[in-house]
Amino acid sequence: MDEIVSEIGRKNNCTFCGVFRRQALDRGAVMLGANKLVTGHNADDMAETILLNLLRGDIARLSRCTSIITGEEGALPRCKPFKYTYEKEIVMYAYFKKLDYFSTECIYSPNAYRGFAREFIKDLEALRPRAILDIIKSGESFRISLDVKMPEQGVCERCGYISSQKWCKACVLLDGLNRGLPRLGLNRTRTSKKSSSVNEDGYCGENKDHHVRPGKLRGNVPRSSLDF
Repeated sequence: MDEIVSEIGRKNNCTFCGVFRRQALDRGAVMLGANKLVTGHNADDMAETILLNLLRGDIARLSRCTSIITGEEGALPRCKPFKYTYEKEIVMYAYFKKLDYFSTECIYSPNAYRGFAREFIKDLEALRPRAILDIIKSGESFRISLDVKMPEQGVCERCGYISSQKWCKACVLLDGLNRGLPRLGLNRTRTSKKSSSVNEDGYCGENKDHHVRPGKLRGNVPRSSLDF
């Protein structure tokens, strides 16, 4: 992340961390032969995610972000057993049981979009203690219209990772970093000197022959480790 922030700056850097971290978890689990992936998302995280998806108008993620188990149609389902557990309860349990846990915040997160949602939810919780669970309940009650076209899951043409687009988000972001255009995968529409464009889905539509520049980040992963 130090290298990425030196390229992208302190704004939008959490996008890179989130995308690469999720893929690292999935790929590592597959390499270990796991058949389920359990994450530590708590009630606070869930409420923040619901609010963020609402603010972004991300219908696809909003429809599935409240599920305790996701990805059941694939070979590596994810589950979130702490969905209804408050973050402070987990911290208190770890403290009194003298368990090791990370209490420091990422030095690059203060400017994250999620941070504003977190502060807003904390303010709500101060006024109404049930605010977090109420937000989760509201997210669970949402019903997406049948007229809304949802993305279809496939695989990335470049690395073989699961994706609803021709390229997965990680490949789009890495391509931008390697070509010296770190914001390429962040903007909804952008055109470079070679007329490479990123459409609204974040897919780089041209120049499929990508060359990693010396000193830039590399993101190649053996296809065998991505065999879902």
